[in-house]
Amino acid sequence: MTKAALLKELEQLSAHERLELAYGLLDSVLHDAAAPELSDAQRNELRARLAHHRAHPDEPGVTPDDIRRKLIGR
Repeated sequence: MTKAALLKELEQLSAHERLELAYGLLDSVLHDAAAPELSDAQRNELRARLAHHRAHPDEPGVTPDDIRRKLIGR
């Protein structure tokens, strides 16, 4: 099956089912040992964010659940 055909099939799912599938795919990428290495720019950005967090530990952050709720609209 081609990617285009698969996408057409997936579009038949409800929005909730597609979101569950999308999160499952993202999780599988996060746990994939063959995931691509970070670029220098990405590594530097993460270091800067970590340094900011350490300097301002009481500053509120955003959890993955916050992001999911915002994307779903709940």
